[in-house]
Amino acid sequence: MKWSIFKVVGSLCLAGGGWVVGDWYYMTLMRSQGVWILRGEGPLWDSAWVVRHIQDTKSTRPSQRIWTIAQTLQQQQLFAYLHFSYTGKGHGCLSARTRIPVARIVLPPRQSYVDAEGNRLPFIRPLDLPLIELPKWDSTAIRLILTFLEKKPLYKQLISYLSQDSDGIWQAHLEISSESFILGRTIHLKDALEQLDIYLRVIQPFIGGHSCRSVLLHIPNQIVCQ
Repeated sequence: MKWSIFKVVGSLCLAGGGWVVGDWYYMTLMRSQGVWILRGEGPLWDSAWVVRHIQDTKSTRPSQRIWTIAQTLQQQQLFAYLHFSYTGKGHGCLSARTRIPVARIVLPPRQSYVDAEGNRLPFIRPLDLPLIELPKWDSTAIRLILTFLEKKPLYKQLISYLSQDSDGIWQAHLEISSESFILGRTIHLKDALEQLDIYLRVIQPFIGGHSCRSVLLHIPNQIVCQ
């Protein structure tokens, strides 16, 4: 009788151990095969882009692959929220929300986006946002422009193009008028952008939107129409 009890207990232990080992093997197999359930939102969410990064990520141990994938995606600075988990069947789950871009950066030969906090985001798809082109990265100028857009969000729709030439001079072009707005150098940007707002609210309604070819906004306390 005692021997029968030991046999039953032993059989249950072996069965339980086999289930644990089998489940572990299945989980490892599914993880190594890269079966993923993706849930995302945000203007730059693209499941195909995420899948490519998952497929390109290698790890020596399948059980550590999820951490490697997490690090790879976090380095892109695309996501404001990123969460990983596994289902009971071993499928990888990714829930994400992208950051919100406020401007498109053209820094030859590459393009990217930037959010309100100044994070540079990958260029995944074209969006209708203000275009900022400059020969080299200018963190001070970008910060001044982003602060202006945050303070006056209407200009996210009004400004079509901001550019800095090789001499460091900034110009702006708008969707609603034909003038070229000369903003001066980076040190003039803050005041020049404020004077742009004054010109559009006070002067342009009086003289008309096609009266000037260019408008100088970088001269302190002056707006010069040419």
